[in-house]
Amino acid sequence: MGTALAAALAPLQALHAAEPLEPDEEAIFLPGTARLAGDGRIEVDIHAWIFEREHRWGLNTALARYLGLNLKQLSPAARLRFNQRTALFHAESEEGKLIDVVFDGTQARVAMPPSGSDGRSNLRVVIDAPRTSAPLQWLQFHGVTGPGELLHRFRGQALVVPEQGVSVISDIDDTIKRTQVRDRREMLLNTFARRFEAAPRMAAYYRALALAPDTRFHYLSASPIQLYPALADFVRGNDFPAGSMHLRESTTWRTLIPGAEDSRAHKLGVIDRLFAEFPQRRFVLVGDSGEADPEIYAQVFRANPQRIDSIVIRDVTGEDRLSDRYRTTFEGIDPAIWHILLPDTAAWPAN
Repeated sequence: MGTALAAALAPLQALHAAEPLEPDEEAIFLPGTARLAGDGRIEVDIHAWIFEREHRWGLNTALARYLGLNLKQLSPAARLRFNQRTALFHAESEEGKLIDVVFDGTQARVAMPPSGSDGRSNLRVVIDAPRTSAPLQWLQFHGVTGPGELLHRFRGQALVVPEQGVSVISDIDDTIKRTQVRDRREMLLNTFARRFEAAPRMAAYYRALALAPDTRFHYLSASPIQLYPALADFVRGNDFPAGSMHLRESTTWRTLIPGAEDSRAHKLGVIDRLFAEFPQRRFVLVGDSGEADPEIYAQVFRANPQRIDSIVIRDVTGEDRLSDRYRTTFEGIDPAIWHILLPDTAAWPAN
């Protein structure tokens, strides 16, 4: 068989080899985005991860040893959290799996592409919008693997983003959640063993921003998809506005902590995609000083100066706006655009 013919037949062969989920396999749908396409239709992005949990004895001990944590020194509650939050890092991504999606309030049923070697299946599709008298903010759906076989535990949703309005793109770690990324041991304990702690006043700030009509939130993090259940619970449990969530791909526990360039590439890729998909919306970029958020956001501003209302950086490094870092990073950018939230800041900055 010629190389060109083999390449052309590969997708068909992959589809033929694909099969529905087994009873012990699961799917997670990340909250994506959707946009009204006109004529009563809606375009939606769907992002699924399909996997099978591993339950072999000793996996948590091996992971704790790799991370430098002693499980015996943790309290029973901390050990329980560790077991819960690390469970998906033992999961095996499932390749060649098929799942359909049924949308609530519609007759639409669409087939997702077979999952890849990373367990991921992504699809952008246009369907008839659900009939509702109220403005549609979330498009709800669930996974289906066969005729009449509903996987109710595998529910998903997509944030409906109006054509115009303000989108708040927010980092998570050390921006809205206390993580202490710059201290490896504290970061690991805060991620896996301790209760997630909300950054002071940030939820109240975000709720106030959410009062403006057509405001939407997009949570952006270099955390891997395995932490999605815990992060979703954190956002909901601390009364942050619900929003789409954009995490890194599934990873092994040996590559849990991304390199600086991997994190930067992930964040820039998501931001560029949101800007391209919603060309008439304005954006507020919120991050922290612990990593490269100021530098990333300044780069984005220089490429899109008319699209960004403000940049807000939560200080976790003790640098004020007169520091060499900020003067270099935001050189040439109107000082009224970028703001530093110092620990004693009591009000959200206004332009």
